[in-house]
Amino acid sequence: MKLSEESRAEPLTLKPETTSDRREAGQSVADWVADELKRHIASGELAPGDRLPGERQLSDAMSVSRVSVRSALQNLKAQGLLSSVQGGGTHVVARDPSMDRPLLHLVGANPNSLHDLAEMIGHVASFGARRAVQHASDSDIEDMKAVLETMALSGRSPSLQATDDIKFQALLARASQSGTFMHVMAVLQETLGAALMATGMRNQPTRDDAQALLSYNRMMVSALLARDAEQAGRIAQDHAEQRRRMIANTVPRSGVEPAAVQASAAGA
Repeated sequence: MKLSEESRAEPLTLKPETTSDRREAGQSVADWVADELKRHIASGELAPGDRLPGERQLSDAMSVSRVSVRSALQNLKAQGLLSSVQGGGTHVVARDPSMDRPLLHLVGANPNSLHDLAEMIGHVASFGARRAVQHASDSDIEDMKAVLETMALSGRSPSLQATDDIKFQALLARASQSGTFMHVMAVLQETLGAALMATGMRNQPTRDDAQALLSYNRMMVSALLARDAEQAGRIAQDHAEQRRRMIANTVPRSGVEPAAVQASAAGA
């Protein structure tokens, strides 16, 4: 799953927390604009892959000149937080391409490392789910319910249900309001996806796989409504383990049982 796959198609309308005339003493307008944009990225309001409003919209929303906006955007691009493409606007960078290259080589060298990465994603996802319990709004939860309604449609194919699952998880990640979480997950998940593609194998979800994902997502909504952080964290890990088992159908572990299975066997 890639968090950036569910980035907003339309640019956001951003509202600064403070006005430019209340910026810190000695702080330039451009630096203030950059700080405000970084605040939106850090809070998750601007998620990996999201497209920013245009310079004119930012200028109007923040009551500053387009020159200051342009300078702020250049500053954030230099920091690696934003990127722009001719005619495609300016986006929040999902990841630094150089960041996960060594990790990709390690994961691609051994199928057990691929499964280890999938298991680690579950632990990180658990953190995000617990955060979402604290920060998810009623609107966030309603959006997730709408995805579940589509996912549960009679006759919907398992592959489309797996895509619905990605949409649901992206909404859950946004509800965490943690830019750090979303960026870390983007690196891990894109690395996992690239490693799977490198195997040349395609993972086709079964009907049972899709129904299991739907069940976990329904339980997640219940945990969010109950504001049960511990339950949400456990469900997130169980969901990630289901995804890992789906990977195992295509790329099995090489003679090593998952840690959870080993622990269970040891306690038996």
